[in-house]
Amino acid sequence: MRMFWIFTAILMHCCVSFPAVAQDLIKPKKMTFSYVNHPVIVDELIPIVRQAYASLGIDTQFVEQPSDRNLRAIKKGLVDGDVVFSRLLVKKYPELLLIEPPLVRSIFLLLCQPQLPCNKSILSDPKKLIASTGASQNGLIETFGKQLKVNFYLINNLAVIPQLITEKRFDYGIYVMNAKQLEQVNQNDFHYLELFRTDSFHILHPKYAFLKADVERALREVMAKSESE
Repeated sequence: MRMFWIFTAILMHCCVSFPAVAQDLIKPKKMTFSYVNHPVIVDELIPIVRQAYASLGIDTQFVEQPSDRNLRAIKKGLVDGDVVFSRLLVKKYPELLLIEPPLVRSIFLLLCQPQLPCNKSILSDPKKLIASTGASQNGLIETFGKQLKVNFYLINNLAVIPQLITEKRFDYGIYVMNAKQLEQVNQNDFHYLELFRTDSFHILHPKYAFLKADVERALREVMAKSESE
């Protein structure tokens, strides 16, 4: 009799669990992604991500968020992923999925007023103040460690930092560009120093691991088509 009840309990558990697992593996009809307000992301990368998911029959919605909140929002399940995020900054969230291939090679820059020194010694000067997002600050901490002694003024919107330097509201700022943007910088507005480069990837919540291969294939196809046009 005891074995009968054990067998019944196992059977009931299977009947409850399997549909839940199966439901998790069903391809969603719509997904929501966070993004940081940056011209490369808005003008180039969101269209790539949108086309990739459309080819899989998935509608997409995009929600702007400050960069220091995006990864936490994915971890909590508030959004399904992020359009693109630096590999360096995702290290603290090993459970999140980095989707190949990298969408962009991100270049972290120190922006400086044209009349001021622009070198790495700025980063170790506790008397200096740098405008930065929280995510960029974390990237510098990860890269420079104890050498980093400069003070940070944290700003939610990455896109406005070059303007803050041009308008002389700050002497220094941390900004991120790709190689194409860097070629177009007008050094009458500000000088810059390249600090480091890092690949940046599309990010997904781990519950979408079953979609990873399909999304990677779709991204490669859209990127290849975009490069050939």
